[in-house]
Amino acid sequence: MHLLPSYGVVIVINRKQLGSFGREIIHLPSTTAPSLLLVMNGVGVLGRVIPALVARRYGPLNLMIPLSLLSGLILFAWSGVHNQTEVIIFDVFYAFIMASGQGMFPPSLGSLTDDLSKMGVRMGMAFAVCGIALLIGQPLAGVLIQAHGGGYLYAQMYSGATMTSGVVFLVAARTYRVGWRWNVIV
Repeated sequence: MHLLPSYGVVIVINRKQLGSFGREIIHLPSTTAPSLLLVMNGVGVLGRVIPALVARRYGPLNLMIPLSLLSGLILFAWSGVHNQTEVIIFDVFYAFIMASGQGMFPPSLGSLTDDLSKMGVRMGMAFAVCGIALLIGQPLAGVLIQAHGGGYLYAQMYSGATMTSGVVFLVAARTYRVGWRWNVIV
């Protein structure tokens, strides 16, 4: 499951949703649809490793902000996916960017915390919010898909909107921490 935490109620693309989108909307054969999951998991490994190396130089929060914005834009672009080639390209880009954002979440929380004795509490609170978002997001995605008569457009637009609006909170956290100075590693 791919989720960029701390955005409130978000819809995430999990393995079932991407597979069902491939089967129901793109009309992929039932033998090909599971390959989307393999691609997502394989690319996700690179998405967690490569940005971690880049974050050492620029800071995890500084990297998480553009990654979150890019993932929201990719979710909006999901509505333009209409064939097998496009769904594979979407799968690769989304998996890499979302895994990158997920990998930056714990170090970003760490970069916002001065007192290391409070780190565990803050991580627990943030992941509790993520748990609530996961609990609510999946049924909400189903309701939005059902409201559109089995189409994914409502869910796609809602997920893109919540992801891009989450960038506002990330920028607010960064601004609260270091002000408007952009050359600071956070």
